[in-house]
Amino acid sequence: MGTTFISINKNKGFYIAETFMQLVFHYIYVEAQKPEYLITNKAQFLDDMKFKIDGYAASYLTLGWNQFSDNESDTQVMLEVLQNVKVDLQAKGFYISVNELMFIPTEDDYFKSMLDKKPFPTAELIRVIDALILMLQGIWDSPNYDMDLNWRYS
Repeated sequence: MGTTFISINKNKGFYIAETFMQLVFHYIYVEAQKPEYLITNKAQFLDDMKFKIDGYAASYLTLGWNQFSDNESDTQVMLEVLQNVKVDLQAKGFYISVNELMFIPTEDDYFKSMLDKKPFPTAELIRVIDALILMLQGIWDSPNYDMDLNWRYS
């Protein structure tokens, strides 16, 4: 499973397995599609996220949110999206079932094959969401954090 560096700016961020970040992107994508979120360049933003969920950004997966907007209004909307993703993940309980994982719309067969054996702990995805929130708030301070999620393929 490839690893990528996720950052808001070039100096601070975290390393994470690409498959896990695709999974995080999926839940952000589902939430961000809702019409109540007014995001500048929303269509391009969603297309970019879907491109990544579909596995077309393998080996060069990035956050890339600053290419769609860099204004305070969009930052606040994205913070709201992330907070709501956290609420939705918490409502799922301790795990996301394999059945739900297999129904994630993606063209990436590798993604599916990595997640087809056992449920995924929601707390681990929430850790990533929390990091993204801190990054958007400008208070993430690690230049090389290893977001080693507590889940292994078996």
